[in-house]
Amino acid sequence: MSTETSNLTTPATNGRRRTVALIVILLASFMDLLDVTIVNVTVPSIRAELGASPAQLQWMLAGYTLAFALGIITGARLGDLYGYRRIFLIGIAGFIAASALCGAAPTAEALVAARVVQGVFAAAMVPQVLSQIQLMYAPHERGGAMAAFSSLSGLAAAVGPILGAALLEADWYDLGWRSVFWLNVPVGILALIVAARVLPQGHGAARPRLDLAGMLICAAGLLLILYPLIAGSEERPWPVWTYLCLGAGLAVLAGFHRHQRRLAHRGSSPLVEVSLFSVRSVGGGLLVQFLFFVPVMGFFFTFMQLLQSGLGMAPLEAGMTILPWPIATTIAAGLGAAVLLPRLGRLTVQLGLLVLAAGFALLALTATTATPDTGWLAFLPGVLVGGAGMGLTVAPLAQLTLENVPAEHAGSGSGLFNTVAQVAASAGVAVIGTIFFPLLAEHSGEATRGYGTAFSVTIWVSLALLALTIAVSFLLPRRPANG
Repeated sequence: MSTETSNLTTPATNGRRRTVALIVILLASFMDLLDVTIVNVTVPSIRAELGASPAQLQWMLAGYTLAFALGIITGARLGDLYGYRRIFLIGIAGFIAASALCGAAPTAEALVAARVVQGVFAAAMVPQVLSQIQLMYAPHERGGAMAAFSSLSGLAAAVGPILGAALLEADWYDLGWRSVFWLNVPVGILALIVAARVLPQGHGAARPRLDLAGMLICAAGLLLILYPLIAGSEERPWPVWTYLCLGAGLAVLAGFHRHQRRLAHRGSSPLVEVSLFSVRSVGGGLLVQFLFFVPVMGFFFTFMQLLQSGLGMAPLEAGMTILPWPIATTIAAGLGAAVLLPRLGRLTVQLGLLVLAAGFALLALTATTATPDTGWLAFLPGVLVGGAGMGLTVAPLAQLTLENVPAEHAGSGSGLFNTVAQVAASAGVAVIGTIFFPLLAEHSGEATRGYGTAFSVTIWVSLALLALTIAVSFLLPRRPANG
């Protein structure tokens, strides 16, 4: 995303109008983040009402994050080309419509399709938030606005499970899980009306070309890999076509890499700045991020099912059980970035991964012996330790990964970092779900034990991935440049 912008044509650069504009764009970004965290609580209810298969449940989550990941860089460029306000308004309008489609979905297939559409429009909406902040605030004024933007992910992680559970418990108008999506409609319409009045016009000074071919090639490669992983959650043993599909996906992604290199060589605008992969800290950091997010996102997907479907917790109790995780993450992230990283360097990330692994191990041990009488306190030590481990990892990892990115590619580096996180989220649901559901099916006659066993096995697999992540983390810079 370009940091240079054209002159404003709407006076929203100071005073109350600017504050209202900031609130509106942050609200839109919060809606996107909330839709990722809030849906995990509703998965058991969706499965019960729509008769969704394991693969459909996985696509409901992975489809959103994958569509968002594939579209976010293109969304940023659309803002540069056609104006940040215009693309933001289109994005939020489409997000509202897709949310209504989710809330009205008559079948699991329709819900999956609507979630993908949601992800596409979120990818148009969210990149304009930072662009609007750059338009409305001079560089020396952006600190508060950027801090508010950065805090949204932690806030959504904390609010999502509780709000989702509260909506399920309230069951207004017998909507059940559908209210989670319908909530976006009135909030989004209000934000849309206000945004149309107060957001400034503006577009990038640079006018990059859209690499639609690159986006389609990348989408095809990722789908060829994710589809057999998710389909594999329902078939044992895997048929031959799944292996062929995986191989084809890898080949298509290799072709995508060559396509991006050719565009860069011709001086065009590739979707991904592939030269960044040759920077050791970037290549290593992105691999660490991917390996880290796969088990973490898989954990969120399976843990809520263990609590609700396996142990019979009410949605609100399940939400309260996971609530200490984002709180611990937020506190530990501040500690890791501000205190430990300048002193310990990459050891901060490695320490975080070890703490996360310890939290996972505690949760696996608790799940193995859990019964319907097991309350949230039994899971509290593992949740707190795991959340702290995640916090110690995420903030320092971002700084170390982007440490050596050339200034002219700062926007590309940041976009690539966020895209990998979203792709990893999709892969985490697919990979961990592929392990979880077949194990669950083997214990179909004993729900509590089956959920506990399936969850514990996925955790031990996650621990193996974290061990690999620690090994890869040695590719990160030993210390930040100012350390």
